[in-house]
Amino acid sequence: MSELASERYTDRIATGPLILVQEVLNTRAAGKPALEDLLSTPDSATSWLSGALDEWSRRTGAEAPTIEVDEPGLVRLQQLRASLQMTVSGAVRDAPVRSAPKGVSGALEVRIDADGVFSVAPRGKDVAWVVAAVLNEITNAQLTGTWRRLKMCRNRVCSVAFYDGTNPNNGVWHDVRICGNAVNLRASRQRRAAARA
Repeated sequence: MSELASERYTDRIATGPLILVQEVLNTRAAGKPALEDLLSTPDSATSWLSGALDEWSRRTGAEAPTIEVDEPGLVRLQQLRASLQMTVSGAVRDAPVRSAPKGVSGALEVRIDADGVFSVAPRGKDVAWVVAAVLNEITNAQLTGTWRRLKMCRNRVCSVAFYDGTNPNNGVWHDVRICGNAVNLRASRQRRAAARA
């Protein structure tokens, strides 16, 4: 398995199939120095997507298609990421919205097998399948209560997506040592400066 986008930034990786959503969020360039935006070209997106879908398949037991990302698919993945960033960060903090991305939608197929077991599966080809799979995993996570555990770091410079597996589910930093200490130190300096003024 190739390195996941999320592993570039954090060890707080989503459990189960929610990894696919976290992966989309962590394709962005972040860190110091900023790492590559994995959705900058069709080739980089195809390479990242191969590893992300392999991991998703391993965790779910479901088969994922092999997808070659083209220019329209790249734009659709970027729109998906922007929508997810607004959704996840909005649940954590109030962030000014520069421009609202276009809405995203995907098609799902409900099946019933010979034993009467229902299942829901993504439909579509290429990136349309990925969008449907991501939206399906979000729906499942909302139903199981794990959706609220996927967060974005409160450090505005960082905004790495992380999975808060702690019992109180009150984490706000993807890594307290990296982002929490830096933000808290800046706030302390500002309070001291204000007190002196």
